[in-house]
Amino acid sequence: MASTGSLSVAMNIFAAPSAAFEAIKEKPAPWLPLLLILVAYCVVSFLYLNGVDLPWLMDRQMQQAGAQLTEEQRAQAVEAALRISPTAYGAIGAVTSCLGVVIIFALYALYLLAVGAITKTGIKYGQWFGLTLWCALPVLLGLLATIVYLLTNDVRFVAQEALNPLAFGNLLSIESEGAPTFQRVLLALDPTSIWALVLTCMGYAAFSKKSIVHAALVVLAPILLIVLITAIL
Repeated sequence: MASTGSLSVAMNIFAAPSAAFEAIKEKPAPWLPLLLILVAYCVVSFLYLNGVDLPWLMDRQMQQAGAQLTEEQRAQAVEAALRISPTAYGAIGAVTSCLGVVIIFALYALYLLAVGAITKTGIKYGQWFGLTLWCALPVLLGLLATIVYLLTNDVRFVAQEALNPLAFGNLLSIESEGAPTFQRVLLALDPTSIWALVLTCMGYAAFSKKSIVHAALVVLAPILLIVLITAIL
């Protein structure tokens, strides 16, 4: 029987996923991967918002959002926002990143629970929640690469999508600005996110005793739906 120790599960996720899935199913223990992922996202958000040129970033975001503002109105909006210090923005960004990550994983586990209930897998919410978090551990490698980039480069005028040096767009030197939504999503992916999705598919198959094709359809369906809706809107 696989060890249920968190460190053992963490190592097995990379080296022996089947053993990790067995341990997670027995004892999900999601707190270690959740803590590591939250800390990494907090550090990325804090470093970026402290290093980026805030007027440039805000002006860029308003233009991307298609805000119908005159130059004077946009300047006033930026000036009002800059009354808050970069450190405060970094702290706010770190907190909102944490909340966003927790909500996304919680909702995704709820989705897997609903699908599992329909297909009668018998897996509980806590087990799905633990599986999604443990399978996301490879993403930490991409976040660590981003942290190194933030610590070693001038990011005053660097867009958020250019921060991860492992993203396919950055690896292939393909500019994503102005590209269609689906293309931007593909360029923002990196090998670690693909790795995490593959692990989630394998984990779902192991938990549900379904085929890997069934698992892939279940795991990828909400992601593809979100991309499709975003592209249409």
